[in-house]
Amino acid sequence: MSLSYVGTQLTIYVGSAILIAGVLGNGINIFIFSSVRTYRNTPSTFYFLVGSIHNLLYLAINLTFRIVSVGSGFDLTRTSLAWCRARSFFLSTNSAISFTSSCLATIDQFLATSQSAHLRRYSKIELAYRIVLVAMVVWYLQGIPWILYQNISPISTTCVRTNAIYAIYVS
Repeated sequence: MSLSYVGTQLTIYVGSAILIAGVLGNGINIFIFSSVRTYRNTPSTFYFLVGSIHNLLYLAINLTFRIVSVGSGFDLTRTSLAWCRARSFFLSTNSAISFTSSCLATIDQFLATSQSAHLRRYSKIELAYRIVLVAMVVWYLQGIPWILYQNISPISTTCVRTNAIYAIYVS
């Protein structure tokens, strides 16, 4: 049994377990945070809802295709330029939006529990909608270079950054 075989089996089975648990967990979060009336009016819950949606998208895009490519031996990012670019774009934006949502939920909890009435008034659902919209626009704009500068290398047939300045920026 080779190390490569063990890695392949781990990716398939452990990855599948993580995918199932992640889809179930995020799906339950999305269902609860969007259906319970009390939660729909709470800014921190809204941030968690946005984070769960983007976590689910991240899992669906990244882990599903990783399991399929390792299991079948066919990696779409090596053959499709559109998929190479789209996958890179969605992975960078979904992970950034999810992380930002967690940070915003933490900040909102600080504001909501503050002794200062001045700070507590910033914990409003309307403000949360605006902040999330701005954050998503910023992260989607930041992801545009992934679409422009990702290409399939003719030498290694892998999805790589082709702009040296952008490669430095990402590193």
